[in-house]
Amino acid sequence: MNLESLQVLLWKLAVVVGWLSIIPLSGGWYARRRFRILLKAPLTDEVEHLTHLWEGRIPRWTNIGLSMAGFSILCFIAWLIVRAIL
Repeated sequence: MNLESLQVLLWKLAVVVGWLSIIPLSGGWYARRRFRILLKAPLTDEVEHLTHLWEGRIPRWTNIGLSMAGFSILCFIAWLIVRAIL
C-alpha cells in the first residue's frame, strides 16, 4: 500500500464515518426526548420500566456517535499528515 492509496482511504473513512455518526447521535437525541416525555407521564409500572430503558439508551447512543465523530476527526488529521508528506 503506497501513501497515495492510504491518503484516499483516510479521506473516505473520515467522510463516511463522519456522516454515519449522525445516526447514533440522533438516536441519543430521540432517547433523551422519549425519556423526558416519560417523566411527565403518570407513574405506572410500565412507565417506570420504559423510563429506565430510555434512560440507559441516552449515554449508549451518544457515546457511540461521539466516538464515531472522534474517529472521523482522527482520520482527517492522519489524512492531513499523509498529504503533507506527499
